[in-house]
Amino acid sequence: MTLFNQPVISVIELSKKYYLGSENYQVTERIIRKFKQKLKGIKRDESQIIWALKNVNFDIYQGEKVGIIGKNGAGKSTLLKILSRLVYPTEGRAVIRGRIASLLEVGTGFNDNLSGRDNIYLNASLHGLQRQEIDAIFDDVVEFSEIGKFLDTPVKHYSSGMRMRLAFAVAAHLDPDILLLDEVLAVGDVSFQQKCLQRVEGLTSAGRTVIFVSHSMDSVARFCDRCIWLDQGQIVADDSTETVISQYIEKVMSVTSQWSSHPGHSPQLPDFRLISVRVVNRNRETVTTVPVYEETGIELVYEIYKTNKNIQPTLHFKTATNQFAFAIAYTDPEYMYQPPQPGRYQVIAWIPANLLNIGLMHVTIVMVTPDPFEEYLTLERAISFNVHETEGIPNTARGLFARDFPGTIRPLLTWETTYSRSQESGNRSQEGNRGYV
Repeated sequence: MTLFNQPVISVIELSKKYYLGSENYQVTERIIRKFKQKLKGIKRDESQIIWALKNVNFDIYQGEKVGIIGKNGAGKSTLLKILSRLVYPTEGRAVIRGRIASLLEVGTGFNDNLSGRDNIYLNASLHGLQRQEIDAIFDDVVEFSEIGKFLDTPVKHYSSGMRMRLAFAVAAHLDPDILLLDEVLAVGDVSFQQKCLQRVEGLTSAGRTVIFVSHSMDSVARFCDRCIWLDQGQIVADDSTETVISQYIEKVMSVTSQWSSHPGHSPQLPDFRLISVRVVNRNRETVTTVPVYEETGIELVYEIYKTNKNIQPTLHFKTATNQFAFAIAYTDPEYMYQPPQPGRYQVIAWIPANLLNIGLMHVTIVMVTPDPFEEYLTLERAISFNVHETEGIPNTARGLFARDFPGTIRPLLTWETTYSRSQESGNRSQEGNRGYV
């Protein structure tokens, strides 16, 4: 839902090309070189042209939080640089309605030899603020950045985290209509990341627009309600965040959430045949991405031909980096103790909500007899799915922790807290209150 019908950003047939090997030339040298080639009738070798963006079109409306995803070299950063007026397009145009503040790289717009104080004025002035306007936000910027005691230290002595905090603090206090962020939330400690997210949420609640570039699908899923997928400078998809991320993961990461047997690819043994495997939600719909706070089912359909063996499915879960997460065995009490009767079986193993950590999960199917143990069939990485999290959803194991969690699981535990006031703390409290009663 938008506040106004007129978009705050309109990108129209936008294209940007670069020439390989031209970056080493100064502007004047490139102009002279180009002029000489034109006089001699020499055409530029088309194989040396790289289109960072090609015929890109979209509108963004006030208050939207839009994620931009894609592989390295897809054109994401080039797009933000054009929107920031740091780079001019080769073709097309980008119409901006409102003041833009951009944070494209850590410490962009800083002079390393100047102090943090001077860089606040420098960076804000580069965004169009007058001296009196900067004076008005100065104290808030310093407080937010948490660099107070280093304020008069040259920025070249700052850590990358300090530079990021200062740059973000300036950008977020410029009162922009549009805020452009490029992977900036990947730096910094947990508490500051939380402050950044809260600040950006405050901006969007006040009708500001945010465009966020990231390689972290979880960050985009938690933060953005709309997503644009770029590939080789062109838009592949522009839709809701969940829809686009599902498409991106399935294609780019070679993820498939369902497997079905077919002629030539049908594991069939004398005793049974595996028919299909898929990832499902509670509505029994096939899904590629699943919310961390919802149950997820692994459904298997298989056919038993003989009754002489107690064939059962087991599931092995591995991460995107092939780290073994856990394995589960078949535990349906109605069927697990005796060999199954001939017929078709549909079984679903339900993974509890708030058990898995965010990220990609591969599932290997192993059909076995438990006792004596015998392995009949193994389908390595038969299916995969991505676990994501949406910003603002309560009752997850994340709590107030803004940064990515380590590990492969993240169970939501029940906490019990008992408080009692110690005698020592009571005495100290009374001492602190003396003279004020």
